[in-house]
Amino acid sequence: MLQVKNIAVSYGDLPVLWDVSLEVGQQAIVALLGPNGAGKSTTLKTIMGLLRPSQGEIIFMGQPINRTPTQQIVNMGLGLAPEWGGVFASLTVLENLELGAFPRAARPQKKERLNWVYDIFPILASRQTQKAGTLSGGERQMLAIGRALMSQPKLLMLDEPSLGLAPLIVENIFEVIKRISENEVSILIVEQNVHLALEIAEQAYIIETGRIVQHDASAKLLRDQRIKEAYVGI
Repeated sequence: MLQVKNIAVSYGDLPVLWDVSLEVGQQAIVALLGPNGAGKSTTLKTIMGLLRPSQGEIIFMGQPINRTPTQQIVNMGLGLAPEWGGVFASLTVLENLELGAFPRAARPQKKERLNWVYDIFPILASRQTQKAGTLSGGERQMLAIGRALMSQPKLLMLDEPSLGLAPLIVENIFEVIKRISENEVSILIVEQNVHLALEIAEQAYIIETGRIVQHDASAKLLRDQRIKEAYVGI
């Protein structure tokens, strides 16, 4: 579904990604893990067309998207829930969700998608008229994921969905991520909670200082002593 092939990315004259490659298959959950500043969010932004690679290729659903505008990438079925629960603070919960359904293909199913989002995040249904800026951190994260789901994505990218959230909220969100995957949505997740990410993902890539340094089945990485010491705290 998604192939990232040997991309390099710079911020101005500062290189931040070198020769990064990864793949996400149909209905797969893939994790991209690594320390702060390693290039995880930059990778997601580049896939979404918010940054442009200086080399390499990005292919989504068989089509190269290196130079494709972000709005067209969304129309193709790629969604992103940004870190820190990025929402439109001055708009209501319902208005945020409705904005997520702007792709032409998603508009006819807007009501059905809205009901689905409310089904997996019931708290949002009770907060429909509330301004997004007044929500708790966990509720904003749910809203960001829900808004991304409104675009009817074939592949959903999640950037640090558990960041700053209470353990019970984190458990709830990860259960929802598994549920989303069961509804034929592939997922690429960037996550600070390495243990939880490896438990739900089939495959994982480790990125350090802008380079992919390891790729393996998640079950194998969970047993890897270096991964345990560096990222799981064991």
